[in-house]
Amino acid sequence: MDTNDVDDEEFGFSRNYFLAKELGSSGKKSTHKLSNIDPVDEQELREAIANIEPKHESEIASLMNGYRSSYSKCGFSLLMYGFGSKKALIEDFASMTLTEYGVLVINGYLQSINLKQMLIALAELLWDQLKTQRRTPSGNSSKVQQPFNSRSVDDLLAFLDGPQVEGDECFVCVVIHNIDGPGLRDSETQQYLARMAACSHVSVVASIDHVNAPLWMPVNNLYTICRERFLVSSQVTLNSHLTEFKDHELVKIRRHSDGQDCLYIPLATEALEKLILEISQ
Repeated sequence: MDTNDVDDEEFGFSRNYFLAKELGSSGKKSTHKLSNIDPVDEQELREAIANIEPKHESEIASLMNGYRSSYSKCGFSLLMYGFGSKKALIEDFASMTLTEYGVLVINGYLQSINLKQMLIALAELLWDQLKTQRRTPSGNSSKVQQPFNSRSVDDLLAFLDGPQVEGDECFVCVVIHNIDGPGLRDSETQQYLARMAACSHVSVVASIDHVNAPLWMPVNNLYTICRERFLVSSQVTLNSHLTEFKDHELVKIRRHSDGQDCLYIPLATEALEKLILEISQ
């Protein structure tokens, strides 16, 4: 087939496509109305749905059993990602593995999630565990007995990370479904979540559901990382550096459909790896 034949074929396809659209738009409008639709009884619909045979049921069961065999090898903390719901797997892991610890389950996909209430609940769980094991130093009793709901977020994090016990025997576990949910996605909350996960008496088992989470989560934590490494002392300084990097096209910013800004370096992976290797030498 020569070039002219290809052009003629593409032209014919395009002409037929637009002709069909034109003929379709010039036809009569449908006389069907919503009021003419015979609605299905709700109970019949539920019964029909219940009778639908689940697909890949044996494969899913086999996959779950494979994961269960690895439960004893898992450490803390865990962050699960990938396509499909991870809720059943995480809750199965928690019910079988975290039986010796206080566990708090958070549905992060809810918009009404409250970070401080989460930290208060974790602090109360840890305090109950400390009282049970009688490992709270008497010198700190007055401070510990202060109501947790009257403390600031920083004080709650300090308690969860404090030296109340000797060793690593006291843990509270927080299970977060969708740690990148709409109520937890802002930069400040992500920084607090990172601090919570770093507390010595807290273990986190969480899932990521947002398709772009691996892109925007590092951006939200960028200031925290830079501050810990003494690269910047304030958010204003970081923004100033980023503006300069952007002007020189060292970094670029892309805004996703969810409104989050994503920073990225416009270099190939191989070039970045080579640059990091040269800097580290």
